[in-house]
Amino acid sequence: MSAIHRDERLERVIQQALDDGRSVWVVGDIHGHLKTFKALLDILWHPLQKRETDEHDPSEDLVICLGDLIDRGPDSQGVLELVRDTDNIHSIRGNHDEMLRLSVSPKHGKMMKSWLKYGGVETLQSFSDDPDEQIEIAREWLPFIEGLPTELILNGHRLVHAGYDLSPVWKGQNLIDKTLEDQTNKDRMWSRTIFTATSPPDPERQVIVGHTTVQALSRDVDGIWGSELEKQVLECGIWASDVLLEDGRESVLGIDTGVYLSTEEEPRLTALNLQNGAVHIQTVVD
Repeated sequence: MSAIHRDERLERVIQQALDDGRSVWVVGDIHGHLKTFKALLDILWHPLQKRETDEHDPSEDLVICLGDLIDRGPDSQGVLELVRDTDNIHSIRGNHDEMLRLSVSPKHGKMMKSWLKYGGVETLQSFSDDPDEQIEIAREWLPFIEGLPTELILNGHRLVHAGYDLSPVWKGQNLIDKTLEDQTNKDRMWSRTIFTATSPPDPERQVIVGHTTVQALSRDVDGIWGSELEKQVLECGIWASDVLLEDGRESVLGIDTGVYLSTEEEPRLTALNLQNGAVHIQTVVD
C-alpha cells in the first residue's frame, strides 16, 4: 500500500471553512457517474443554498469525495478530471482507486484480474478505445491517486472511505481490539466491521464512511450484518449507527447510496453537509 495517509494541509483548509461557517459537503462513492455527480453539484452550489446569514457564495463551498471515484460507471476519466481540476473539490482514496494503482503500476500489477471484474473494464474504456492507450493513460493517473489521503481528521469528524477494522487482534498473549492508531491504509479502504461497532470508533469525532452501500446493509448480504442494521437507515436515506457520541451525534454515518446499482435498488448519489447535517440526494442520470 502507498504510504500516503493524511493530508494535514487539506484538513486545515476544511476545518477553517467550517470555522468560518461555510458549508462542507461530503459525497459518497461516485463510481464514474459524472453526469450524476455534476447534477448533484448543481444542487449543492445553487444560489438558493445561500442562507440570509451566510456571506459566502455556495459555489465556493468545499466538496469532499469519500473515494471510489472510478469503476462501474460510464465516465471515470471525466470524474477524475473534474476532481483534479476543480479547486474546491477534493477526495480521499477508496479501494477502487487503489485497485487501479495496484493493477497498472509497474511495481505491482497483481490485482488486474480482480480490478477488471469489479469495474476496471469500464474505467479503461473511459480512457480510450485502444487497449495499449488504456494502460498508458491509467498510469498517467498514478501520481494523482497516490496523492489522495486515506482519511481526513477534523475537530469533530473523521472522513474515511471504508471505516476501520475494529476486530480483536493478538498482541503477545492478549486478544485486544485494534485501536485507531493500529489501522492501516488497507483497513481504511477495505474494512466493513465499523457497522457493527458497539462503542464509538472515535469518542470525540463522528466517522463518515462510504464503501458499503446502504442497500447492502438493508438486505444483509451473505449474512455479514444482522437484520437490525436495516432499522438504522434514516428517512433521508443514509445509514446511522445507534451508538452515540457524548454530544448526542451518531458515532458513524454511512452515505454510500449505491449509485451503480440496478434501478430496482434505487441507485442515487448522496451529499452530507458537515456544517448542519443537511442531506441532498441525486438520482442517477447517466
